[in-house]
Amino acid sequence: MSCYVQYCHECNIAICKAETDTDGVTYYHIKVNVGDVTWSVQKRYNEFLELHKKLVNEHTVTKDILPGKKIIGNKDPNFIERRRVGLEIYLQTVLSFLQKSMPEELLEFLEFHKYDVILIVKKLAVEFFKNGDDYLLNDNGFNFNVLLLYAISERLKLPCPDSENNEYNFSHVLDFCSKFKYLAIKGGNHYVGTSNIIYNKLSFELSSFKNVKKFECYNIAYNMIYNLMTLRDTVRIITVYNSKLKTPEDILLSDNVHKEWSSDMDSTMIWNKVKVVDFSWNEILTLKSLTVLTPNVKTINLNGNLLNTIEDLSPLSYLSHLSLSSNNITEVLDLHTKLGNVICLNLSSNKISNLEAFSKLFSLEMLDLGSNLVEDIDQLKHLSGLQNMNYLVLSGNPVSTVVDYRIKVLGILKKRTSDFCLDNERPTQKELDTVAIMHAIKVAKEGKTLFDR
Repeated sequence: MSCYVQYCHECNIAICKAETDTDGVTYYHIKVNVGDVTWSVQKRYNEFLELHKKLVNEHTVTKDILPGKKIIGNKDPNFIERRRVGLEIYLQTVLSFLQKSMPEELLEFLEFHKYDVILIVKKLAVEFFKNGDDYLLNDNGFNFNVLLLYAISERLKLPCPDSENNEYNFSHVLDFCSKFKYLAIKGGNHYVGTSNIIYNKLSFELSSFKNVKKFECYNIAYNMIYNLMTLRDTVRIITVYNSKLKTPEDILLSDNVHKEWSSDMDSTMIWNKVKVVDFSWNEILTLKSLTVLTPNVKTINLNGNLLNTIEDLSPLSYLSHLSLSSNNITEVLDLHTKLGNVICLNLSSNKISNLEAFSKLFSLEMLDLGSNLVEDIDQLKHLSGLQNMNYLVLSGNPVSTVVDYRIKVLGILKKRTSDFCLDNERPTQKELDTVAIMHAIKVAKEGKTLFDR
């Protein structure tokens, strides 16, 4: 990121080339360097002319230093090259003359407002001064990207005084951040505009956010966050998508150099108020650290990761909803000792074929096993004792192609009422009647009376 206040003596300007488009309009490509940051700007001669008028009238720039206007022959390549050289000298002369004052007109012309820390923060200040209250009333009203958070973080480090113009005061930004409840951050591995700045190579901290309840990150570089302390005291929902997390602690302990966790770790590193964790579509191999770092979580969603087993989550006494769809889970064992009182379990799109481990999940109400590898209809017998289960998905498994599949499943599970849902469909009256008849025939064959059942 650029910061002209710090690097004003390392600012250079060059016009590297001129190009004429199919409409005959010539654009001059300006390259701006501030410290290590570079970006490019395209301007027409008329835009130079407008800038020059403002600088002459308001900043005492000499009138005759801009190359003159030409109507006839202005498309000639030799003329365009001479003008390019002349405009480059003009900009360098103006920059040297106005280096200390650096007027807004010149900053805007060179598009500093897109890349400079101070100007980005000033623009934010104006936005929050005018519309901050509306954003605070609307939870989804404002989205931060990594660039904005970097600018805020860097501005906190600068000793420069606040603006005399009330609209530009940094205090508007800090006040807004301290009240904001829904923090959504977007990153990316692409460049910022025409610069050499890459979003996910910008580090930032979040200490200004003191009241965030919902924290969301999309495609960020978690290792670039260096302060999460205030969020640990307030966040209730945390979501991190497409950020290449290998473990939950990658984000939950991103401001901890070693990212080490243990049952007796410093309590200030624990996310005690978090109720919902959603780390879908990452590269997570283990979720064990959640038992310590989010001890009061109720819902865990790790769809689209690289888990190959279900670990012991029994310390999470409040856990009720667990979703591990689209992982690499093949074998599940002793789930009743690992999942406590989970009532909703989504294991769709894995590689599970044996259902024996589900037989003692007596608190289970909803089970999604869609698109797994269950082939044998008799595997459903392991689910017959789950009296609380009223929702089951098996579509996408080989077993779902068995003749009279729905009738057989309803019969094995002893589901004879319409409040049970199989593959997102409630039983029809015809299906229920068929199940009842088949049950009666079975009873008769076994020689049992109604009172024996």
